[in-house]
Amino acid sequence: MLDEWLGYIAEYILLKNEELSMIDMKQDNGVVYISVIKRTARTRRVVARFSFGLASVAPVPPDALVKAFASPKVKKRFAASEETFDWIRNGWIIREYRFEKDERTVKSEQYRMGLALFKHLQRLEIERAEVQARLILDWRSRWEKTEKVSHTTGSLRSLALRTLENELETIAGGVQNISPGNGGVEQLNWIIASWRFQKQMSFLHFLLALYQIACEEEIFDWKQIGARYYRKIGGSKEFDVHKKEFIEEAEQLLQRPLHLYGLATLGTITPIFFTGEMHGGNVSYHHGSVHATTDLAVFTDSFQTEAEVLWLVENRGVLTRMAYEKDFLINSKSLVLGIDGQIRSAHRRLITQLAPHVKQVIIWTDVDEAGLTIAREAAGILVKEGITTKWVVPPLEIVTTLEQFEQRYIQSIQINTEEQEQEIGGVQHWKTWIKH
Repeated sequence: MLDEWLGYIAEYILLKNEELSMIDMKQDNGVVYISVIKRTARTRRVVARFSFGLASVAPVPPDALVKAFASPKVKKRFAASEETFDWIRNGWIIREYRFEKDERTVKSEQYRMGLALFKHLQRLEIERAEVQARLILDWRSRWEKTEKVSHTTGSLRSLALRTLENELETIAGGVQNISPGNGGVEQLNWIIASWRFQKQMSFLHFLLALYQIACEEEIFDWKQIGARYYRKIGGSKEFDVHKKEFIEEAEQLLQRPLHLYGLATLGTITPIFFTGEMHGGNVSYHHGSVHATTDLAVFTDSFQTEAEVLWLVENRGVLTRMAYEKDFLINSKSLVLGIDGQIRSAHRRLITQLAPHVKQVIIWTDVDEAGLTIAREAAGILVKEGITTKWVVPPLEIVTTLEQFEQRYIQSIQINTEEQEQEIGGVQHWKTWIKH
């Protein structure tokens, strides 16, 4: 036991060039007292003294210590008491005195994680990983037992189901090597790393539940997803707590609104505002006002434009201002699409539909972190189209590479954030940007 303690202290507690002094080590009623020396080329100095207990009487450490010590590097201060001494005697903590250069005067007193607590936390981590692995395997088993549909048609519903099925198959393949005892649970972090494991697992069950009900029902409401999947009292509410996030993340992952899977009672249809000429198979829009289409229309129709310049602007205020300049839009052959604060799956699809028909795209967002993110995402969509792309940067100038844009925007954000409406410019600026 002593050798194990000495190895633990050497690996996790001692600082650089420090070592334990075995010569003056003492034991008293199961508690070990040992000095720490620091060697240099010319000196040997006592810099600290540790005390810790070898025999752990209590099988489980107090919750207060489990919460207090996340790692052996953590240092805590406790009042001297019988309880604190019990923690030392049981090996839960190490008392550490640090000395001044005179090797006698105490510079600091703190407590560190003991070997017994370290082992307990390791056991908890192993148990946690095993539980997580079993939950993942349970989900994978559910997927394997799910009856897959035959994609015999090219309908939007069939294509949507195929996309979801492919995503689920990819996830199942990515976790196939997970088993209790061999780890690998971190492979779920692709979902959203900031989500806790339970939330990540709930999202996987939501995707599977969505697939199962979409294969069986043409139209269904939100409550039916959980009710059909869990088949228990309260099952209909299983996904309620994360409803908004799950819908947004699923639509981002699948690149289409969940309406296409049959989810009929979301209560929201996402509008897409624009001004300029655009037409689809069932509808045509002309210059003269701000128009609106919907996410569902974008995924059920194919839109084209005769415009040569596609503007992607973040704010409706800018969109409205540009719509007022009807002659400019007509003469410059411009189509202005409002992103409205966030690029959604419908925006991506519409941009992808329109990009092959235009000669250039101008991206114009707020000067803040959100604007930087939107502009980057828009560039990511357009890079696949190989189209000329420009960015508006303060003070009302144009750059033609993503690197230039990021550099200028980051500098501007550090100085001052501003909304597009603060500097809209006017027709002459806009004409200059197109010709740049």
